[in-house]
Amino acid sequence: MSDFRTGYGASWLDFLATRIGRYQDAQRELLPDLAALRAFLAEHDLTPAEAPTARDVELARELREALHGAAVAAVRGDAPAAAAVREIESALTADRPLRIRRSAAGLRAQRPDSPREALARLARAAVEVLAGPERGLLRACGDDTCAGIFLDHGGRRRWCSDERCGNRARVRAHRARAKGEG
Repeated sequence: MSDFRTGYGASWLDFLATRIGRYQDAQRELLPDLAALRAFLAEHDLTPAEAPTARDVELARELREALHGAAVAAVRGDAPAAAAVREIESALTADRPLRIRRSAAGLRAQRPDSPREALARLARAAVEVLAGPERGLLRACGDDTCAGIFLDHGGRRRWCSDERCGNRARVRAHRARAKGEG
């Protein structure tokens, strides 16, 4: 089982969650090296034909931060920073039209040729949401210690993960009530 957090509603949102504790002093990088980048891409069916390099790890983290900034701006109803837009546009230069293949389960996208093409697919998926009608479904996690951003199709979610952030918030609220009663 991987350390990657999923369930945010899209692979690019799961990608944002590869930096844990973004708003805290103690942060945890889930893409520290080549093995982690390969594992993340594999988990999201984006394993490239060409092996990633150390530079691809750097590019992935730079893209992640640009996408996070753009997503936060979207949640707030603000324009994204120009630097974030430039970074996302730079990643999109490696984008190519999807090619498909048959599989036992139906159609599948062919694997990307390069790590940069894999990152471009994440960037494309993000732009489709950030510049489209689903933008209004983006929500920030209700746990103020979490940097999670998710798609809320039902309009009722408060946390990126009820099991993780929701439980933490409920425990904090319970402790605060118990402390106030004592």
